[in-house]
Amino acid sequence: MRIVVLGGAGIIGKAIARDLADDREVKELVIADLDLEGAKKVAASLNRSGVTAVKADVTDGAALAGLLRGAGSVINSVQYYFNLPVMKACLDAKVPYIDLGGLFHTTRKQLELHDDYKRAGLVAVLGLGSCPGIANVQARAIADRLDTVESVHIFNGATPDQGDSLAWAYSIQTIFDEITQPPMVFREGRFQETAPLGEEELYRFQQPIGVSKVHLSLHSEVATLPLTYAAKGIKDCFFKISFFGYTEKALRQLQFLAELGLASADPVEVRGVKVKPRDVLLEVLKRAPQSERTKSLGFKDIVTEVRGTKNGKPVAGKAETTCWPHKTWGISGGTVLVASPPAIVARWLAQGKIKQTGVLAPEQAVDAAAFFKELEARGAQTTISLAEPFPD
Repeated sequence: MRIVVLGGAGIIGKAIARDLADDREVKELVIADLDLEGAKKVAASLNRSGVTAVKADVTDGAALAGLLRGAGSVINSVQYYFNLPVMKACLDAKVPYIDLGGLFHTTRKQLELHDDYKRAGLVAVLGLGSCPGIANVQARAIADRLDTVESVHIFNGATPDQGDSLAWAYSIQTIFDEITQPPMVFREGRFQETAPLGEEELYRFQQPIGVSKVHLSLHSEVATLPLTYAAKGIKDCFFKISFFGYTEKALRQLQFLAELGLASADPVEVRGVKVKPRDVLLEVLKRAPQSERTKSLGFKDIVTEVRGTKNGKPVAGKAETTCWPHKTWGISGGTVLVASPPAIVARWLAQGKIKQTGVLAPEQAVDAAAFFKELEARGAQTTISLAEPFPD
């Protein structure tokens, strides 16, 4: 099979490639990135045949479709701003598509391509990382057992760096969007905006995280789960995370910079030159010490709680996936849980194991039992519990 990883030189892209490279059934693995030198370094690090590095500009639709044509599947790990053009290139190339999420609003726009993909006999799976991704499949694992679904609450925790490093574990652009853009929640049967980083609460994760503050964040799970479970009566859905993997002190520093306007992408004039404050801030942050991230424990814990009814009685379900760092790959548990889900499902798509067509959320496309078994092979542990009603 031939699989293309777009953004393959990035933090998550190279981890996805690492997972795929361990599978000899992946005969051809294409590491595609605008940064060709970076893509070549990733390809060389995999140390196996059948891996190639190519330059890819996702804004050039015709050239991108040409690159993708003939692939068994495409994993899009570029910045989510480009999800729609990449999806359209996959349509032109007639290849299945996977991405890591669209931060709610982009995901909702992507869902509008459902009929186009269905007519083409293709499938696109949106938001297949850890959150969104694993959390969605966790929700399915519980919701499939219930007659009605009243609420889905998602909690994302991780051990932060042992220090207050400003280094980032995934796209810093996305992190700044999550810090500044109003989270969407689903309450009383409708979507609502809330305050950024709001509604803090303490949540008990597994050790070594333990009790940690979590807060709302704009995320794609909330864009699809209320639609998927509308027929089961869902009325409440939210996503909360613990400071994006930073310590609280580090996150507050970034929040302060954002409140000053330095995370804005709107140009301002400085001495006759127009610059984007965010561009300047990112360049400065790249110069900040990065070494503390290597001292992170790297433990990840994703929990989804679902409430509903079974046989007319209340039922509460909980699904939890944890992961320690992968010693062989040299990546944190959090990175494993972002990178391995798309790598797993990309194989399934290339093998024709997913028969559905159209634009689908993970909870619609991914078989929960098989998925969690694959994650277990990579060191992740998943438990699912259901408080069943007592028999009369």
